[in-house]
Amino acid sequence: MKFTLFALFAAVCVLSVNAGTFQPLAQAPDVGMEFAPNDLSDDEFINFEPEFGSFFSTTWWVIKACLRTVKGFNCLIKWVIGIKASALQYAADITGCGIAATQDVTNLINANLKIITTCNNIINYQENICSSTQNEEKPSITSNCGGKVLYSVFTLYKQTKTAIALGKKITKTGSNAGTCVVNATNTLTNYYTQFPANIKLCSQLSKN
Repeated sequence: MKFTLFALFAAVCVLSVNAGTFQPLAQAPDVGMEFAPNDLSDDEFINFEPEFGSFFSTTWWVIKACLRTVKGFNCLIKWVIGIKASALQYAADITGCGIAATQDVTNLINANLKIITTCNNIINYQENICSSTQNEEKPSITSNCGGKVLYSVFTLYKQTKTAIALGKKITKTGSNAGTCVVNATNTLTNYYTQFPANIKLCSQLSKN
């Protein structure tokens, strides 16, 4: 299982390198952009086809509210960067524990790989299809940008919920996992648990 753990850690590192330099969890960068209206109308959002069942999720609509303004968008990006950093940090922490990974830990690391991929996609959107948000004269959010970010952030939200559930299985069998692993898992899941509340805070920026 140690070989598996190092293989998973290597995969995490590759994902990190592909999207930029590894950054620790502690501090996500400041957004630093003033409020500006976007060019994304309600009709354009309605035309975006959501995943089945999304309309019944409060989180879907809260994310949508975030994307009313560039300030809300940048706030979302900040927390996406934080989620990615926490996933990367978990792999490093588990490796540092120096013990063989249980199947539950391996499952959580695999879940984090999916989370990192989704985070990378969202961050890449910011730099490509959402480049208009960085326009110094008139920052805005296009319909293409808003639709893709809405879908991807909602996907990320569901992925963190899955990771939290996997983390609870590890902490419930703490004697098998070891104190170091349990502490690392608690740190990770505590951060993931804050994600919906942080999204809500971003949505409130759009009301200003």
